[in-house]
Amino acid sequence: MHSFVRVASLRSFARAAGELGVAPATVTAHVQHLERVLGVRLLERNTRSLRLTEEGAVYFEHCCRTLEEMRQVEGRLASGGPALRGVLRADVPVVLGRRLIAPRVPAFLGRHPQLALHLSMENRSQDLIGRGWDCAIRIAALPDSSLIARRLSVIRWITCAAPEYLARAGEPRSPADLAHHNCLGFMPVGERAPAPWRFQADGRPIEWVPSGNLVTDSLDPLLDAAVAGLGLVQIDHAAARSLIGEGRLRRVLAGFVADGPPIMLLGGGARQMSRKVRAFGDFVESLLA
Repeated sequence: MHSFVRVASLRSFARAAGELGVAPATVTAHVQHLERVLGVRLLERNTRSLRLTEEGAVYFEHCCRTLEEMRQVEGRLASGGPALRGVLRADVPVVLGRRLIAPRVPAFLGRHPQLALHLSMENRSQDLIGRGWDCAIRIAALPDSSLIARRLSVIRWITCAAPEYLARAGEPRSPADLAHHNCLGFMPVGERAPAPWRFQADGRPIEWVPSGNLVTDSLDPLLDAAVAGLGLVQIDHAAARSLIGEGRLRRVLAGFVADGPPIMLLGGGARQMSRKVRAFGDFVESLLA
């Protein structure tokens, strides 16, 4: 039902799969299973469009109500149980961990005084069980696996620089102006070139390969370099939020912001996430909101 609702809402199997963190074939199989069980066609689809059938529209409304009722029931059960206790081992990306999550960890543990959090920022593997993690935050649309996935948010790529840099080099007004700027690049692990920056203009995606005097395989030092006035950086809005609020970075090209991959909470080893993992996911989701 959840897969069907997301496909109908987004008008796309691929986008629904990306949001849910599963393969498109899995979402397709879920919808086909519903159609077989119900004995009706829920979606009319071809290579160019996708829309609800008359029966699908009726079923969609009931699914939305049912899923919302289930979320409310699960929330009441989770909040009404015994206090969380024991150890929660979580792994998170460095830039989100250091800039967003770590500063608010005392508040999370204050709400759960009998819980101990072991927070890692290795961010190198999806092998939770082999590395002893209970859960992990990952920025990617993930393939099918034994892991349980929950979408927390989506990356929003923003471009920013220190006010001192912009006063010295000027402010770009369009992605084409970046050719005249020092653009600090992020190089994914295992790659030998910086990842392209992503923009959107008039509904069309635009990519720009950054060219500058610093490329690293971690976004965190790029933020430090941008704050120091070295150049422009493209980063997730959530990771740069506090620096922008403090005036140490300033956004540019605000009219060209593009969405990136989903931010996922991963858990493993059971049919559903433990209460500890769900609580950590709720905490991170609130920070990303």
